[in-house]
Amino acid sequence: MVCETAHTVRISEDSAVLKNKTPQEEKDYIERLHKRKMAEVGNYLATSSLAHSDKQVIMVPYHFGEHYILFFVYPTDQTVIVLDPADHDKDAYMEFLCLLNLAHGRYKKHGGYVKNPSREKLYIRGHWPCYKQPSLTNLCGYYVCEMLRVNGRYRTEFTYLPSIPYSASRFDQRTLINLCADLCRFIRRNICNHLEEFHDPHSELATDPKFKNLREWERQHAVD
Repeated sequence: MVCETAHTVRISEDSAVLKNKTPQEEKDYIERLHKRKMAEVGNYLATSSLAHSDKQVIMVPYHFGEHYILFFVYPTDQTVIVLDPADHDKDAYMEFLCLLNLAHGRYKKHGGYVKNPSREKLYIRGHWPCYKQPSLTNLCGYYVCEMLRVNGRYRTEFTYLPSIPYSASRFDQRTLINLCADLCRFIRRNICNHLEEFHDPHSELATDPKFKNLREWERQHAVD
């Protein structure tokens, strides 16, 4: 549910649900749907925060438009670090920041620990130095995956978050190839493999006969 489409409403003008509605009724209908989606995602984020209240930081990859971005949420410090490979203005993802604040309020209300109870809103720290994708590229997803992979650098208090020097802020070709190989390996072993925890037994991958060789790849290539 951590993506823009989960908390926004898009309905085509010729949709059956808008049939015979006045412009005002259409507007009211869409606003109700939007509020419902916002509430659902807010509850999901709050529940996730409480479920991981023992964690120092929660890493939240977020997709909006055609871009991926990464948030490091520190619940007890009430701080959010924004790691954006393309340095968008925060207005581009402001609605999700509002959802994080909504979720954090519910987190506190239900007993989530914070160091400063008097602070009402999360402290947002944007444009944090991190890996930056080359301009006019669509490599943001790979950059976010790499920032998730090397999260060990960011596990300490947010005040100790290191800045990645400009000279090391972009991937070379070898790093990108290695990252793709890691992703392929994870998908094959942990998602396609019907014995692993990320395999969805109800998905097309699990039920369609044409994917049998893929989901049983590990069994067929097991070393005696």
